Amino acid sequence: MQITVNGEVIAAEVIERERENARREHGDWTEEQISERARDAVAEWALIRQEAERFTPEPSADEVEAEFKKLVDSNGGKQEFFRRYGLTGRDEQRIRQDVARQTRVTRFLDDLSKNVPVPAEAAIAAYFTEHQAEFVEPEQLHAAHIVRHPRNQEEADKAYADLLKLRPRLLAGEKFMEIAKAESECHDSSPDLGFFPRGQMVPEFEVVVFSMNIGEISPIFQTSFGYHIATVLERKAARPQSLDECRDDISARLHHDLKNDYIGHWVDAKKSVAQIVTQA
Repeated sequence: MQITVNGEVIAAEVIERERENARREHGDWTEEQISERARDAVAEWALIRQEAERFTPEPSADEVEAEFKKLVDSNGGKQEFFRRYGLTGRDEQRIRQDVARQTRVTRFLDDLSKNVPVPAEAAIAAYFTEHQAEFVEPEQLHAAHIVRHPRNQEEADKAYADLLKLRPRLLAGEKFMEIAKAESECHDSSPDLGFFPRGQMVPEFEVVVFSMNIGEISPIFQTSFGYHIATVLERKAARPQSLDECRDDISARLHHDLKNDYIGHWVDAKKSVAQIVTQA
């Protein structure tokens, strides 16, 4: 398949990437549906990019570098990013070019949609009423722990033995935080973990602490970080949030949707007058 948009021939590899994306997102689609989706996506992206190149300056090398760093950092660092997506060093220049194009397009679309009005209060209130089940502050625990970070089996045996000696003192009523400050290998962080909901800590830690009562001392248990003894200091039950608490979040969601709708109509108008040629 070959697609030409306003005289620009789209590379076959770009079209194939879109086909693969469509296959992943819509596994039950026919090849004809996948090809149509890829065709539309490629043509729309080309139209947006062409307009961005006309009206938006290229990002500087420093700006591209900053965006590239954000991309790899959000994927666990450069090495993990390349491993995760099956990339090699030869792909880096192409990725940087993609980042530069995406940065330029994002700025163009931001400018294009900058005058879309924020949603009205009535729309925000209606959304809150219709989606109240989404706006619940989850249960949270305030916990503290004593942790040891062994690097080998010998250190692991010693860490476990040390905690085994500490636990009876805690059960006897000695102050947890005083012992934790003296004995925990928390490095630069505090043994007081503050409040957190499910999903913020590693699963092995959460399984233990969310099953505990306030003031209870846990058994010695192991996670990927080492050996722990934990206690629960406070517990906040899940609770519904008020409209005032959710207003900014809802407004941002609705404004995002309004901008996307505006951009969608703009793209449709551009497609209606563009020269888009598809050849098998």
